Amino acid sequence: MVLVVAAAAVGGYMLFGPSDDAEYRLTTPTTVAGEYKRDGKGEKGDGKAFGDKKVPGMTTHADVSAEYKAGATKKLQLGGAYGSVENPAKAVDWVFEQTGKSLKTETGAKPKGRLGTYSPSGFDGDVLKCQEYKISSMSLAMCSWADSGTVGTVTSMILTSDGTSTEPVDLRKTAELTATVRKDALTEAS
Repeated sequence: MVLVVAAAAVGGYMLFGPSDDAEYRLTTPTTVAGEYKRDGKGEKGDGKAFGDKKVPGMTTHADVSAEYKAGATKKLQLGGAYGSVENPAKAVDWVFEQTGKSLKTETGAKPKGRLGTYSPSGFDGDVLKCQEYKISSMSLAMCSWADSGTVGTVTSMILTSDGTSTEPVDLRKTAELTATVRKDALTEAS
């Protein structure tokens, strides 16, 4: 499945708190965004992403990832690492640079349109950007966010009813979905 390949390319990332001084961690809840159910177990690692690479300028405590689905057609991958991030904007740009290389090498995917910056309601991180990728007849959307303690990604696709293609990508809606998933997955550290 294309989404799984994209998820592998994205690796694990995450976030560290909204706009207060509390510390947060990323989890993989059984349900996110109201309708997406976790498919299998969530994974937890040592903070490395993209194989053995960590996000430059980020000191990570751990990373998590999980796959989700809603019905037979909606697929979503959540990944994140939490710790401290020196430069959130550079971290997000690095995520897209690495993802683009990995997707092209592993699937032949190419970015479509421009990488855009979004500010959906309810999002309180420093930066959130989204990009569409095209792989043959399939399109997927990836959004990445970061703040002073987190870097995270949501990759999603919606298959047509016959499963042979995907619905058109709406990056604004994917950004809103990402903000909701981020909120659902963020838990204050005890």
